[in-house]
Amino acid sequence: MADLHLIGRYDQSNGNAVATWSGSSALARFTGSSVSARLSGGDGIWFEIVLDGTSVGRFETSGGEQVYELATGVGAGEHTIEIVRRNEGFFGPFAFIGFEVGGGAIVPSMWPYAHRIEFIGDSLTCGYGIEGPNESCNFSADTESAFSTYAMNAARDLNAAAHLVCYSGKGVHQNYGGDLNEPMPVLYPRTFTDNADPPWNPSDFPADAVVINLGTNDFSAALDDGAFVADYVALLGTVRQRHPSAYILGVTWAHWGGGNEALVTDALAQFGDANSGTLQFSIDPNDGLGCDYHTNVVTNGKLGVLLKDTLQERLGW
Repeated sequence: MADLHLIGRYDQSNGNAVATWSGSSALARFTGSSVSARLSGGDGIWFEIVLDGTSVGRFETSGGEQVYELATGVGAGEHTIEIVRRNEGFFGPFAFIGFEVGGGAIVPSMWPYAHRIEFIGDSLTCGYGIEGPNESCNFSADTESAFSTYAMNAARDLNAAAHLVCYSGKGVHQNYGGDLNEPMPVLYPRTFTDNADPPWNPSDFPADAVVINLGTNDFSAALDDGAFVADYVALLGTVRQRHPSAYILGVTWAHWGGGNEALVTDALAQFGDANSGTLQFSIDPNDGLGCDYHTNVVTNGKLGVLLKDTLQERLGW
């Protein structure tokens, strides 16, 4: 039993719980007529408010230590409150200090999830532009939402806690446009997106499944195919070392083309791990796009169902 459940890569070494990765959340059960969250950190970070499993709004941080009202007029009985970070790490860290309840109290609760899934990805996993009206809009903090992604949709449907280790523009061997500076395998072991210290301890989140959705940025520029495959195999090895029992799923995209998709399947074949596989994602052009040609809420809803069904079928969840 615990008063609070933190989901994400938090550092609690200095008293408060500090996080940067997309989808980092805090959840508790409570009684009372109102509930708020006390946070500190920079401004411009958006959070989803989830009351009894349903999104009821969002809020944007204003900087410093503040109390943010989450819900009022809550009925009698026990309820669940959760806040979920919508934006990715380059918006900076936040510290979760606690929930504050009016007319009631926090109720200790058991760990509420049946499974744990780790996602390693780029902007498509972070929810870049996902709530934008079409492909012509530019990136903005308010249209980015990890909460609305295929990853968190699938996790909710599977009653799984999700860790999103994602960063826009990152690849396996090279980043968007061919940049070689700190591709995702460099960031993957970190507790914070933009700081190598402290390293994350994988035993704090022993994943049952790890989903790797990388390659889109690698394929945005001329690529050394052999280097990509070698780095993908090395990433698979790192994942397996950190999560010895997890099922590892490599995502490919139909619009990559067969040659690029084959690089991921080749990497999985070279890795030679029986507890792994691939899954192809695709985009229906009739469903539209989000900002800067990223996937939107409709597509992520469909992909979330596909991923849920795949994990249920392959893992018996």
